[in-house]
Amino acid sequence: MRWRNLNAVDIFPLRSLVFILMAFIVAPMTGTSANPSDHVELVKSRIEVVRIPAGTFLMGTDQVILADDHWKPCSNCPMRNEVEHPAHRVTISEDFWMAQFPVTQQQWQEVMGTNPSYFRNAGPKAPIERVSWKDVQAFLAKVNTIQSRWTVRLPTEAEWEYAARAGSTGETYGPLDDIAWYGENASHTTHPVGEKLPNAFGLYDMLGNVWQWCQDWFGPYSSESAIDPPGPPAGELRVTRGGCFYCDAIHERAARRNRDLEEHSSQSIGFRIAPVPRKASTSPR
Repeated sequence: MRWRNLNAVDIFPLRSLVFILMAFIVAPMTGTSANPSDHVELVKSRIEVVRIPAGTFLMGTDQVILADDHWKPCSNCPMRNEVEHPAHRVTISEDFWMAQFPVTQQQWQEVMGTNPSYFRNAGPKAPIERVSWKDVQAFLAKVNTIQSRWTVRLPTEAEWEYAARAGSTGETYGPLDDIAWYGENASHTTHPVGEKLPNAFGLYDMLGNVWQWCQDWFGPYSSESAIDPPGPPAGELRVTRGGCFYCDAIHERAARRNRDLEEHSSQSIGFRIAPVPRKASTSPR
C-alpha cells in the first residue's frame, strides 16, 4: 500500500474551502448547525454534543463489492459486502443528541482514572482505543453518576448511520482526504479528534480514525421499512462503524458495517456517546 503523510496545510486548498462552505449551506436546511449546542459534564471537562434532527433515510447501500484483497468480513460470500444489503428506508422519529467527537484519551482518563490506549503518543485529544464494548458500558455508567442532566449511552446503529450521512446519499459525506484519517493519510496512527472537516450536522471523525462501538447486536438487515430500529434482541457480536486509521478507502463509508465480541478491545476501536435528556426516555431499546 502507498502511504502519504498529509497535514492540514497540505489538504486545505480550494476544494476544502468549498466543502466547508457547502457544509454550512446544508446545515441550516437540516435544522441544525455545525456548532455544538449543549454538553455533558464530566469530572473537570465536558463532552460537546449536537442535536440531530429527526428524519428518514436509506440505510445500507446498493453498492456491490465482489472482490478486494483487503476485504475480509465475508471471504466465502459471492458478494463481499452483502451484510450492507438491502438498502432500506429507516425513520428516526425524534430528534436525538450525538457527541461532536469520539471520546478522547483525556476524557476517558478523567472518568476512569486509566488510559488503556495503544497510541498514547498521539496525545490526550486523540480518541480513546483498546476499550471493549463492556469497558465502554462501565464508562457510561460512571458518567451517569457524575452528572444529572443526561443519561449517556451508545448510539444505535441506525442513529449512527443517519448521523454520519447528515443528509448525504453517497458513500461518504465529503472528499475522503478532507474528512477522515485512513490508510492513505494517517501514517499508521490515530490523530487528535476534530482535525478533519465535519459533516453537515457538525460531527467530526464519523469516518476514519477509530471504529466506533454501537449499542446494537449485529444481525442481517430486513428489506422492510423501519422506525427507530434497535437491532436484534440478542446476538454474539456488537456493531462497530466508521472505519479506522489503517483502513483502505473502501472501508471508509457510511454504510460499512463491522462487528466484534463484547469483550474484544483493539487499538482501532473507540466510541462516541449519544446522551438522552433525563426528562426523556433513557434507553433506545
